[in-house]
Amino acid sequence: MQPFTLLNATRQYLFFYKQFQLVILLKWLQISGSLFPLSNRVRLSFRVFKVIKNIPYILLLILIVTCWGIGFRPGGDLNVYYQASIWLQKGWVTRLYFDNAEIGNFFYGPFGLSLLKPLSLLSFSAANILWLFLQTGSYVIFWFFIFKIFPEILVPKNIKLFLLVWIVSIKPIHASFQSHNVQLMFAAILVAAEWGSRSKVKTTQVISGVLISLCASIKIYPAFIAIYYLLRRPSTVKAGLILGGLISLVVPLFVFGFTDGFSLPAQFVQNALHYNRVYDLAKDTVSLSLPSLLTTWLPSYWISYGAVIFITGTSSLLFFIWAFLTRHEDELLNERHFWAFLWSMMALLNSTTRPDYFIYFLPAFASLGVLIQTQPKKIVYRYGILVSVLLISFITEWVLGSRDLTHYLEGLRIPVLGIMTLCLMQFMALRTVSKVPKDVRQIGN
Repeated sequence: MQPFTLLNATRQYLFFYKQFQLVILLKWLQISGSLFPLSNRVRLSFRVFKVIKNIPYILLLILIVTCWGIGFRPGGDLNVYYQASIWLQKGWVTRLYFDNAEIGNFFYGPFGLSLLKPLSLLSFSAANILWLFLQTGSYVIFWFFIFKIFPEILVPKNIKLFLLVWIVSIKPIHASFQSHNVQLMFAAILVAAEWGSRSKVKTTQVISGVLISLCASIKIYPAFIAIYYLLRRPSTVKAGLILGGLISLVVPLFVFGFTDGFSLPAQFVQNALHYNRVYDLAKDTVSLSLPSLLTTWLPSYWISYGAVIFITGTSSLLFFIWAFLTRHEDELLNERHFWAFLWSMMALLNSTTRPDYFIYFLPAFASLGVLIQTQPKKIVYRYGILVSVLLISFITEWVLGSRDLTHYLEGLRIPVLGIMTLCLMQFMALRTVSKVPKDVRQIGN
């Protein structure tokens, strides 16, 4: 106990006086609206804080409203889905994979056919409204779980981080509504499955595994995520993956009958392999991936279909080996950052990645925005993020003012350089993630 002196008494008086002032200030702020009016400066600061707090929701509302205007225009992939459902209602099941030139190339698994079959029961206009409703719901679900996994982007002081993620989201979400494709729906399901896979409820973990398998049975590229879950997630999630695979095999048997349903998986695989052999990535100016970059920049006698498969397969194998070897190194602490890197690698290595697939890069920017705060060389990451954003999101017609210039740069695969820069920044950050304080890494896990 300190001896009583004039100096100590003065210190104690000042301490309690400051506490008293703080209490009085808080009480004054509580009743200021009724008894004591606040000054204009204080009121303005409160209003600015409220506006900043709501900016994310305001911008998300603006984005979805503008996309509705595009989504009401029928066309795009919905035409293919609707015509495919008509074929299925007519019983032309076995023709769909090998004789579908008049409706466009169709590369969705048998379980996807089962989901599409009822679509022809609606008129095309009604199907378009239903599709717009599903995309809007997917939009809400996607952002809800992104905020769950990376809550930092909603903190008012991190408004720049949200703006970064929001800017990157404009191009893929706009493309999804314009093309009427399934990428936004898949992203919503996959991000919900990611959140559920780390739940403490085992039933939720099983459901997350089922969702991943069902997505992989409709489109091939989510199988990349399924392999990752087999390597790093709990046994209950792995059980869900197996259960989802069984469901995807059994459902077509009930929908199309045993004979057709049994033959569909083999036909789907044959069709996909044939398409990959005859598909010329170098001539497809829309594809923006590592395989398309290689076929465009390297002479045809240097790079063949087999070489592309080898490079893609080797890159995938190295990634999965690294994921397996690091599965016990603070697994729960840095898992959301590793998962964000997983999505980026999936989109980079997928040969048919297009602008609507860029939605899979949003977690990467959110992850880097969190990790950069604790990295020793922040300037490197900031410039890396800037280059990535410019090359990925700003090579568009509404920025460049020229459709021809946009197509020319995309034909040169310039956005792929931004994707590769983003993946490099993620890899560098993950290599040093063990140095990040645990309280920073635990948020969102």
